[in-house]
Amino acid sequence: MSKEHTNDEFNYESMQDSRSIVKYLEAVAQGFDSGRLLFCSGKNELLLKPQGMLQFLLKARRKDGQVKVSLKVSWKEERRSSKEPVELMIQTGEGAQDG
Repeated sequence: MSKEHTNDEFNYESMQDSRSIVKYLEAVAQGFDSGRLLFCSGKNELLLKPQGMLQFLLKARRKDGQVKVSLKVSWKEERRSSKEPVELMIQTGEGAQDG
């Protein structure tokens, strides 16, 4: 049995005004609501499909005049088998013929 591992990563960093940040956060919120988050920048692209229970972490701090807010959301993706599921059949003793 082979295990399929994929490591996809998307990174983006820039200086933005707070209005632009709000637009990005609204887009992320809509993506979580629809179950589809597509991140694109140049040729770099990553599609995520959040599902099930999500872990949410929020941190905020101020230290020596430097302020930082971090949001982290994580979840486990369902593993999809490449094999078709085998049908299960359960029969009772009724209708079975002896010998």
